[in-house]
Amino acid sequence: MRRRTLALIAAGAVIAVVLVVGVVTAGAQGPSSLPSITVSQLLQNVATKAQSTTAVSGDVAWSNDLLGSSSLLSLGGNQTPAGLSSLLTGGSGRVWAQNGKARLESQGQNGDFVAVANGATIWTWDSMTNTATRYSSPSGSGATASPAPAPQASLDPATAIAALVQKLAPNATLSVSGRAVVAGRQTYTLTLTPTSPVTTFGSVRVAIDGQRWVPLRVQVFAKGDGSAVMSAGFKRVSFSAISDSLFSFSPPSGATVIHKQLGTAQGAPLKGMAGKVGAAEGGATHHAPLTLTQAKAQAPFLLTPSSTPAGVAFRGAFVTPTSAKAQAAIGSPTAQQARMIAVLGKHPTAALDYGTGFGTVLVVESKTTAGQDAQVQQQLGRLSTIGKATVNGMPATRLQTSLGSVVTFRQGDVRVIVAGFVPWSDLTQIAGSLQ
Repeated sequence: MRRRTLALIAAGAVIAVVLVVGVVTAGAQGPSSLPSITVSQLLQNVATKAQSTTAVSGDVAWSNDLLGSSSLLSLGGNQTPAGLSSLLTGGSGRVWAQNGKARLESQGQNGDFVAVANGATIWTWDSMTNTATRYSSPSGSGATASPAPAPQASLDPATAIAALVQKLAPNATLSVSGRAVVAGRQTYTLTLTPTSPVTTFGSVRVAIDGQRWVPLRVQVFAKGDGSAVMSAGFKRVSFSAISDSLFSFSPPSGATVIHKQLGTAQGAPLKGMAGKVGAAEGGATHHAPLTLTQAKAQAPFLLTPSSTPAGVAFRGAFVTPTSAKAQAAIGSPTAQQARMIAVLGKHPTAALDYGTGFGTVLVVESKTTAGQDAQVQQQLGRLSTIGKATVNGMPATRLQTSLGSVVTFRQGDVRVIVAGFVPWSDLTQIAGSLQ
């Protein structure tokens, strides 16, 4: 239960950070001589011409000022982020990507990090711990869910930025807001502005190469702020062919080697268990969001807000199974399913979804005890960005950033987490009306 609660707190708070994970600020800007172009023409060129560029390499840098010097990753007890987690605080390095293969070498604030993706295998190495980890797809696991996306996609900046645009576009208006020189290349600036009237998210700006049509940089802005909160991209770039030897990896001498399986897509084992639990109970499996009535039937402790801000309407609910129900439904779980079952507690966890797009607010609730809460507070106390608040007359812990906020508190025997890309007043309106 404690691990699940901490994971949910971290997930709600760092959702904005996850937007640039794997998008490995940018080079200096300057005037551009590119001709004018419409949004539709720009997107069409990206969709039809970028794929002809099969190799991209260069110097990259990224920054993240969302949390200052703190890291939510210390929730696990590690005060100094290492390996991939250290990249969230900013750094620089070099990247190579070609024909579905990728290599990233970074110099972060807490040591060096290397990641090499080649086919279904990905290697990582962390200099702080001298640990090399090999991730591979399982064989004969019996999993029926769709395979995980190719891991190398998260190491290729151009691919990752393009994927980011696709995900954000349905909830934003698009415009070509300017032209600039980035990484020595003439680029167009594609700006995505959220359509939600209540979000604190300002915009996402993407620099797209005017000849290769490959994204070279992404910047994230809070509403009303002229400086990027997060930025990632190329400082120098090349489109020349890359030697295949760069996509091979051997652990350094003396390194500790760990083997892990990528398995199915994240969350697929849990969804599969939830479906079997529903079938075992004789009820329909809920692939679509639940109504409040359905959610309360599965999680009787559920608290719901009596007041929500304008434009932040209820969208649906989700309830995870308990460990006992999951075990009974699975019978003989695979190793991956067993690990998921271990995360589940004696009581279900419920999530209420309000608002849309960048104006989404998530309310997560689970049963708790005084002992479990004491452990949660001990972990939260390690974060310098954590502050105190009061909700419904009860002490609460809050994390406020320029892009969004999180507040968590205990109401009776229920631990509540409310997170969203909305003003603090809107967040506390929902949290303060739970009953």
